[in-house]
Amino acid sequence: MSLVIKDKVFELLEEGIHNVTISKVEDLGVQETQFGAKERFFVEFTAADQKDKAGQFVTARMYFTRSLGAKSSFVKNLLSPLGITAGSEFDAEDLVGTKAQIVIQHKESDGKTYANVTAVLKIRSSKPAVAAAESF
Repeated sequence: MSLVIKDKVFELLEEGIHNVTISKVEDLGVQETQFGAKERFFVEFTAADQKDKAGQFVTARMYFTRSLGAKSSFVKNLLSPLGITAGSEFDAEDLVGTKAQIVIQHKESDGKTYANVTAVLKIRSSKPAVAAAESF
């Protein structure tokens, strides 16, 4: 009898801008990083504009260290672009359901291609623009 183990293959979000909803926030506990042991978590984005072969919306993740410092990746790359100000405490679970746009860029590492979230953007207001001629 054989036990065949296959590497899991995930469908990647295409490169470019995607409309997404934050669908999950998960605590990863303490993980070893190049800077020592850090408390880590991830935020999962579910795309509204791309489905996989099974008909499920494709997801992407961003990983963060649990920190609210002004220079932290969580604050600089997620909260600030979304216009969210965190005080001395913030419940990341409150992000679930937030709509945004993300920019995906593919990167190859160890012979695999990954879909990296390179930017998070706040959804623009859908207010109609006033034509310049109308403003006179």
